[in-house]
Amino acid sequence: MDPSSVSSASSPLRLSRTPAATSATPRPSLVSAARNPATTSSSTRLRAISPSPSPTTPAPLSPAAEPFGFDALKDTFSVDVAAAEARPLCVPLAAPFTIASSRLDAVSNVAVRVELRSGAVGWGEAPVLPSVTAEDQPAALAAAGRACDALAAAPAAPLGAMLRDVAGVLPGHDFASARAGVEMALIDAVANSIRIPLWRLFGGASDTVTTDITIPIVAPNEAAQLAAKYRGQGFQTLKLKVGKNMNSDIEVLKAIRLVHPDCSFILDANEGYTSDQAIEVLDRLNEMGVTPVLFEQPVHRDDWEGLRDVSIVAMEKYKVAVAADESCRSLLDAQKIIHGNLAHVINIKLAKLGVLGALEIIDAARKANVALMIGGMVETRIAMGFAGHLAAGLGCFSFVDLDTPLLLSEDPVYGGYEAFGPLYKFTNARGHGGFLHLDNDGSK
Repeated sequence: MDPSSVSSASSPLRLSRTPAATSATPRPSLVSAARNPATTSSSTRLRAISPSPSPTTPAPLSPAAEPFGFDALKDTFSVDVAAAEARPLCVPLAAPFTIASSRLDAVSNVAVRVELRSGAVGWGEAPVLPSVTAEDQPAALAAAGRACDALAAAPAAPLGAMLRDVAGVLPGHDFASARAGVEMALIDAVANSIRIPLWRLFGGASDTVTTDITIPIVAPNEAAQLAAKYRGQGFQTLKLKVGKNMNSDIEVLKAIRLVHPDCSFILDANEGYTSDQAIEVLDRLNEMGVTPVLFEQPVHRDDWEGLRDVSIVAMEKYKVAVAADESCRSLLDAQKIIHGNLAHVINIKLAKLGVLGALEIIDAARKANVALMIGGMVETRIAMGFAGHLAAGLGCFSFVDLDTPLLLSEDPVYGGYEAFGPLYKFTNARGHGGFLHLDNDGSK
């Protein structure tokens, strides 16, 4: 890989190995440390879901379970950051990735590296997908850099306090992706320091997950070639990007069925249809004898009425679950979906919500017995590894969509997990183990 694609724009960080501090109270706020004055209605409950496409049975959706160890760790572990930095993370895709709302030829994300004074290192990733994330790469790099500078300047404090202050520096949806990257790196560094893998820290339900794999918007013959390849690799669930042209979408699905007749389908429209079009797609698929296991974000993110209408028809007429993805960008959105019975499934993406924000929504959904999906933007093993550990540890996701590292032309990351076709196995003795090739600094 070209070293310029992952190296820091600034000089290398000095890596301190001094003993960790154990307390620092009172302490100044991380927010103030980062502040720069120069810039400153149906009655029917929509809860039943289609069977999980994963060959493993997901854990019951309720009662809600607390992440094993993580809440206690937030209160008891004192974090003392020696160094932190954000750097560009640019990787070409094996082929263009086209969805209804955008097209990507390469990953242009941000990697975040945090080192504690104990020497433990953690990595995070802020994905950038302009149709979903508010940040582009320069904005995400600048935002994550501000938080990293503040972390390095702050005195030691409990992990929970550090994470809350990161949220203060990078608040709301506008900074969700950068916040997620910094949160991942900080939590990973802590997990590495106590030599506990993240899947165990987040609940220990399992050390594996099984993912689907995505076929972007392509011509029918190309879709068939991809489907045949993925069938040979053991993928049973295909996530088909749709939403630009209904007739083309149907032709692509027909072509896939010829080469992979026994696969399960997730349809992901990425806001591309109207509610009438989405229902028509289901009607036409039914005429073909095809029933998707999930229909993801069929309508525009703000079309709440359309989302509810598609959800009602999809379940009552065809027993198809509908997932809210782009429509869920905050806890308030999740509560609106839950209390308004607007969808059967909520798609959790760390880049939309941050790590702590995602855990809040997961807890709310489980308490309401609403099914969960976990997905990503277009990310490397760093972010996908973290999300996979979280999904395996909690064990509450009915749908797993963590395939994007398989779509890259090269892999700039060591570790995180072992991939056996659709099965990801997390065998790391500590943290999530993902780090960039070019770093030889003790994070291995």
